[in-house]
Amino acid sequence: MILQQKPSKNPDFFFASRPRRFLNQRKWCHGYCSFFPLPFLGFSCRLTPDGQRLQKCSMTGHHRWDIRKSDNVGNLRESYASSLQAFINGTCYMNHFAVSVGNASGQAFQHQIGTQTTMSTPLYMASASKFPSAIAIMGAVVDGYLSLDDFAHQHLTYWTKEPSDLRSGVRLRHLLGFISGFYSSDAGGDVPCMGQADQDFQKCGQVIYEEAPFAFAPGTVFDYNSFHLQLAGAMACAASGLNISQLLDKYLFQRYGLTDSKYINQTNPGLAAYLQISGRDYEKILSSYLTYEFIPKSLADEMEYDGTDPKKGVAASNSTKSLTDFLGHYGFCHWIECWYNNNDTLTPKCKRENLHSDMGLFGYYPMIDRKNEFYFQIVTAYIVTNLSSFGPTVSSGKLRMLIKPYVDAIMTGSAFPPNNTFSDAGV
Repeated sequence: MILQQKPSKNPDFFFASRPRRFLNQRKWCHGYCSFFPLPFLGFSCRLTPDGQRLQKCSMTGHHRWDIRKSDNVGNLRESYASSLQAFINGTCYMNHFAVSVGNASGQAFQHQIGTQTTMSTPLYMASASKFPSAIAIMGAVVDGYLSLDDFAHQHLTYWTKEPSDLRSGVRLRHLLGFISGFYSSDAGGDVPCMGQADQDFQKCGQVIYEEAPFAFAPGTVFDYNSFHLQLAGAMACAASGLNISQLLDKYLFQRYGLTDSKYINQTNPGLAAYLQISGRDYEKILSSYLTYEFIPKSLADEMEYDGTDPKKGVAASNSTKSLTDFLGHYGFCHWIECWYNNNDTLTPKCKRENLHSDMGLFGYYPMIDRKNEFYFQIVTAYIVTNLSSFGPTVSSGKLRMLIKPYVDAIMTGSAFPPNNTFSDAGV
């Protein structure tokens, strides 16, 4: 039985994963934070991470971002830059960002708007942390410490094996796919130890196991929350004998050569939301993942499998259904895009496009395009002061809808689509 939870009227709330605790780390915004009991990371910043004062921003009254056709399809850099610059008149959310595109041959293009955000600027990811965290956990799977079909009780001594307790059936794949049965009434989920610097990551996993709501049989209901990923991390740590800092260092930072990245509260990070990373570092992850460099295709296919198809007996919880109605289905810690599909089975068009993304509250938008075999990312982080400020996510979403057909045309050598606007993009 699905717990009754009134769906959010604004589907964009899902881009946050937000433990409701104070972090008490003023250095997060270089000492310029004013703290409020907000449900995302427990704080509100008046300045961006590089010390710039936040602008008041409204989506009303902005110029339409028109795209004009480029005749120079043959030259990747010139045609892309021409198209991009033609339609970006700028909003206060998107005055400073970068875009990069690449394929198996490496980066094909990057372009920067404004001066405050470059490819080397460390940015706070919010929910765009989920996919890199899953990549780290999958590293332990690649090395044979555990398998996707391992039960949690095989590695976590506190986990029940009693068949009468539904939690006994939770496997690693359920946790990575957010279908483990753990539930939150919002897109975050919290127990007091989560993300707290003075708490032990593994012990906090046991607190989550004991205190977090468990509402569904494993593999039957998709519920978007932070509990699953924390417990998946705990499984990987227990199986590998590494603590969480060592696990992330070995299978994420060192393996992918990340130099501008870290998690807030490194000894007890929130895996679903606490990553700070630059565009060039995230690009290393996307490039390696695209080409199966560290995660073989067999496991990448598992990550990209649609584990939330209602036709296969998986429902969306009432607190999550507005997300699946709006954006699509879910793989391992990322969305399988199928916009405005009302949580139905992925359409043939969506299956052909085969797009995998992990957008964050602050606007960061990484994507893998399996059909056309390239990666694409919008590199930005506009720190909002509360969860009702969806400007960054809306702006990045609109930019993605507009720019993606042009990127497709350039990367595949096909004709540019007709001129497009926000209205044409259905947003």
